[in-house]
Amino acid sequence: MESSDQSNSEPARELDSTPLESSLGYRFRNPALLALALSALNQPLTPETAAARQRLEFLGDAAWNFAVALAVFRNQPQASPGDLTRFRAAWSSRTGLARLAGRIGLPIPASPSPHGPSQRVLAELLESVLGAMVEDGGFEAVRSLALRVITEAADAAGRPVVDAKSTLQMLVLARHGTLPAYRLLDRRGPAHHPTFRIGVTVPGPDGEIRVEAEGQSRQAAEQAAAGLALQRLGPSSLNGHNIS
Repeated sequence: MESSDQSNSEPARELDSTPLESSLGYRFRNPALLALALSALNQPLTPETAAARQRLEFLGDAAWNFAVALAVFRNQPQASPGDLTRFRAAWSSRTGLARLAGRIGLPIPASPSPHGPSQRVLAELLESVLGAMVEDGGFEAVRSLALRVITEAADAAGRPVVDAKSTLQMLVLARHGTLPAYRLLDRRGPAHHPTFRIGVTVPGPDGEIRVEAEGQSRQAAEQAAAGLALQRLGPSSLNGHNIS
């Protein structure tokens, strides 16, 4: 597959790509594609480079969603459609992609936040790398990575680890056709060590369920609130899945 997108890329900051390629299980034939995918590490970008990188991000998003869907379909032959949707969301959602970025040792962009770059930034950076893999060597490389991730994430019972927020989202969407509503209730403490208080509202069997939780980041507070909401919905809402 030929592409001229990488011709507009700027030189990426010097880094040894060998550990990343080892984690991905893929060695790039055209290193310029990986450099383009990682060009977000070198801000600011020219409009041409930003657009070319976003094209890789688009390709990676589409390829990864299909690769994960295929992996969970084949790895969980007894799973219901609802289970398959939750398993896929565990690794194709923004939270799942950010978690995977950390696991594979993706280079981290500079961030003014003491907590580092946001999940959105990490997810988009990983998607651009996945897109570069497809452009460089086809879909097989991404399919193999997805299968490895799904297999390694399975617990002793063969069920993938699903984070509480993704589980709650899939559960509420499947049962009610809506999404949980999160709201920032409070942020206190110094800028370098804030505490967030988040409220979440979800439909329950007897009306709305509202819970609140705190965390050292907004994401952590949302995960804690989602976990409490799942507890309120009852053990059946977990359906035997590991939550982390």
